[in-house]
Amino acid sequence: MIGYQVPTFNLRCNIWTGPGPNQTPVIPPPGSPRVANVPCQLTYGRRVNTMSTGGTGGAGVLVQTMNLQLPKLTDIRGIQDTIAVDIVECPAGSGRWYLVGFVDDIGKGFNNEHRTAGIFAIPQTWVAPYP
Repeated sequence: MIGYQVPTFNLRCNIWTGPGPNQTPVIPPPGSPRVANVPCQLTYGRRVNTMSTGGTGGAGVLVQTMNLQLPKLTDIRGIQDTIAVDIVECPAGSGRWYLVGFVDDIGKGFNNEHRTAGIFAIPQTWVAPYP
């Protein structure tokens, strides 16, 4: 069985510091990206995609997430951050906006270490047809 491999980073993305807790993201984000032109891969491949219909008390909203694979130690911030979550445009310049849900490392401490971010499309921000 083949273990995790460092992905081929076939795209570039831009990363902005997003909203603080309980704040709505501004799209497009003001100013320049905090980290620009980052090598990445947008995928869920053999990883598991999650879909949710909300909490136990209500219908909720359907959410499909993707994984953004990045080189190890890439500065991307998720809900575990103490200040804000990030907004990602992937591919860079496409106008496809995502909010970061979580960030963690795959293979931490091994030669195949890389970073993953669970991201979801920000509703009503993509202009059809999608690039």
